[in-house]
Amino acid sequence: MNEEKVAPNKAPSAKRLQALWAELHHLDGFLVPRADEYQGEYVPPYAERLAWLTGFTGSSGMAIVHRDGSAIFVDGRYTLAVCEQ
Repeated sequence: MNEEKVAPNKAPSAKRLQALWAELHHLDGFLVPRADEYQGEYVPPYAERLAWLTGFTGSSGMAIVHRDGSAIFVDGRYTLAVCEQ
């Protein structure tokens, strides 16, 4: 992700994504689920990995961070929200 293409309110997420990319130099990619370590339906605030990385706060989603790019996949209910967050 190029920071020039990121809206100002998304700058913290862009920096976090770049930091994760820096750590992935020995991996091809990394999955970031919304679920916590117990795969529970209700995710406690300390385990909001997807929200921390992307800013997306919906109840269903997953991100993939690949050395060639990244993407976020969300439930159809969040199609508009994910673009705004």
